[in-house]
Amino acid sequence: MMNAIFTLSQTLHIGAGAFALVLFWLPAFLRKGSANHSRFGRYYVYAMYCVAATGCIMATLGLLDPLAVISHPAKDAEALAQQIATRSNTWIFLLYLSLLTVTTVRHGVLVLRHKTQRRQLQAPVHLLLMAGLTAAGPLLAIWGHGQQQILPVIFGVLGTLVGGGFLRYSFKASLSKMEWWIEHLGAMIGSGIACYTAFFAFGGSRLFVSHGNLQLLSWILPGVIGVGFIRYLGKHYRRKFAGQGA
Repeated sequence: MMNAIFTLSQTLHIGAGAFALVLFWLPAFLRKGSANHSRFGRYYVYAMYCVAATGCIMATLGLLDPLAVISHPAKDAEALAQQIATRSNTWIFLLYLSLLTVTTVRHGVLVLRHKTQRRQLQAPVHLLLMAGLTAAGPLLAIWGHGQQQILPVIFGVLGTLVGGGFLRYSFKASLSKMEWWIEHLGAMIGSGIACYTAFFAFGGSRLFVSHGNLQLLSWILPGVIGVGFIRYLGKHYRRKFAGQGA
């Protein structure tokens, strides 16, 4: 039963993730505020929610019953223990990546929907997501360091910064002109970072399996490019809106 649920979740996860990889770019290039921008943006949000939900299900099942979800378990006891430990590390990271995904997407949607009205950002559900992302980040980074894994360290730090930034935006005393627009862009690009990193870390890792440096670069590059792009757009739109007057 658990294996069937895992297999179904994995299939949906891969399918929704593939759609999200493509859909991420459509709203970015379509005219902002147009019907197509809204439509494809909505499709992207649905796909990412599916990715996060199925990722959470897969990770939870994998941690609760590792043997039920390993398709080819090792016959040797020591090798099997190592196999389970390796998979468990993957599931822990996937759980946090799912949290990052749902929090960034939800934040982007709420900011766009309510603009300068931030009461919904302070609601218990969203507050719990932001706080969880922020608080779990250092724990993930410390755990990743202990496991000698670079990805959990990077995303533990990134998740803490993202969650902390969301909390700051949600509770700051006042907003500058069109700051909600910049926040929306940053949140959606952040979700794209999670999407592309997951692709390269899990599915796409086979492309660079024999090239360790390229594999590491493929894991880090989405975050570096995404964060740089967020900073660039933030500066660009702040100057643009400031030039338009208060």
